[in-house]
Amino acid sequence: MQDWQTAQRYLAFSPHPDDAELGCGGTLWRLAEGGAEVHLTVVTDGRLGTRDRSTSPEEVAHLRSGEAQAATDVLGARLHLLGLPDGGPHEPYDLRDQAVQEIRRCRPDFVLVCDPWLRYEAHSDHRAVGLAVAEAALLSGLVHYAPGTFAPWTVQGVLFYFPDRADVLSPLEPAAHAARSRAIACHRSQFGPEDPYLARLEEQLRAQGAKAGATWAEALHLRTRTDLHIPGPRS
Repeated sequence: MQDWQTAQRYLAFSPHPDDAELGCGGTLWRLAEGGAEVHLTVVTDGRLGTRDRSTSPEEVAHLRSGEAQAATDVLGARLHLLGLPDGGPHEPYDLRDQAVQEIRRCRPDFVLVCDPWLRYEAHSDHRAVGLAVAEAALLSGLVHYAPGTFAPWTVQGVLFYFPDRADVLSPLEPAAHAARSRAIACHRSQFGPEDPYLARLEEQLRAQGAKAGATWAEALHLRTRTDLHIPGPRS
């Protein structure tokens, strides 16, 4: 299998605007900076991400789409918004089929998505998107599955961010860490500069970095094509 760090094209799925930046933003920037083509698909519109009763869900969704574009620009990626409703309900087969079409549209070597098997993951959007994308990676190369606009495409593997069990530590040099921070800062509606959640993530990045021999590192879990029962393309 191709080394995931030297591939030419990647597709990251984010359940909401900000998830991919939080889970693997530094890695996405590093890959794009190295010359790879990086795509980011945000699945839901993030309309529930406010505690301000004076702001309508539509206004929040519009605001967050702009924040997502700004953050994606920082990472050097290409943004696509699916616009599904934040919080669901999501019909699992429809969600899986949309993920298949995204994989076929972008034709990535590797896909990144949040780990749906994270213990105590309470957010159904994270579970639904992670599982749908894992299944889509298996099905996207099958010629008779969900024929549509785009030709079948077989990925090399899936990298799960926010993993239940990390087997990959992606070191972040200062430039990558700074870019990750700038991308997260674009989500002004969600995080202030002293947000305790961001502080906790920073502690995790440093702890993971110490294990990787770096100042910071993002944790990932890699599942290869064989692990996911993805049939190889015929030559």
